[in-house]
Amino acid sequence: MHSENNSGNHPSRPRTINRNQIPTDQHAWLERYDSWPRFHRGVRKPGLPMLKSLSSYPDCVLVAGCQRSGTTMLTRLIAGAPGFARLHLTRDDELDAALALAGFIELPKDTRYCFQTTYLNECFVEYRSLREAQRLIWVLRNPYSVVYSMIHNWSGFALNELYEGCGIPRSASERLRRAWLFWPFGPTRMEKACFAYRGKVAQILSIRHMLRPEQLLTVDYDALTAAPEVWLPRICAFADTPYHPAYALKVRRDSLRKADRLSGHARRQIESIAGSTYRECLALATSPGLT
Repeated sequence: MHSENNSGNHPSRPRTINRNQIPTDQHAWLERYDSWPRFHRGVRKPGLPMLKSLSSYPDCVLVAGCQRSGTTMLTRLIAGAPGFARLHLTRDDELDAALALAGFIELPKDTRYCFQTTYLNECFVEYRSLREAQRLIWVLRNPYSVVYSMIHNWSGFALNELYEGCGIPRSASERLRRAWLFWPFGPTRMEKACFAYRGKVAQILSIRHMLRPEQLLTVDYDALTAAPEVWLPRICAFADTPYHPAYALKVRRDSLRKADRLSGHARRQIESIAGSTYRECLALATSPGLT
């Protein structure tokens, strides 16, 4: 491991991969699938693997968890560390990762990558294909902040995609199954967000049995944002990259009170649907003191 502190004032400038560094005959895929709706219609098909080219990046780090849980922040932090490279092929670096891992584009092999993979959703069983040197960081955040963010900051497409992929309960009523209809004929946005959160975070209960313990790190986002100087050295050691104290300055703390904006009724609904699942998954979070 290379987790010792860097004595400099600032970490080195990160390397960025842009479209000029991939084969020109692959640029057409970036144009064709330049948004998540297009990716969903053209790439996310039954039977088509989302991680088809995972083996092409043998020492990569994957970051996942429920959407709106801080996975973007953590992915970009690791991708900016020594030995890694950031992706800037489209307007969305997670979409870049999705196209690379699905085999539509080929990234340079002379660097490491940290891929954000929250988009897998119902395809999460593909994490089983991780190779020996590949790692997965699963980020877990409290349901109140996540649900609030889904309701107020997400488009209808994003919420419906997650709800249909992960959230519709097996015993759901016909109304809850009509994701494309508005209440009272279909579920409310609050119901979609709560069930989507519950289904997505619960995936870690299965994923932990697919991987060896040294391949998986479960991170409590709320603990990370409260004490980044405690958590980030552990995360960097897991990713096998040096830790620099400047990384802690990149962790946003202004969203910690987001859940306080919820009404009492909303909090009770979130608790009734997702609270127990969140606590069960939170018990898996790794202590930052472990090595």
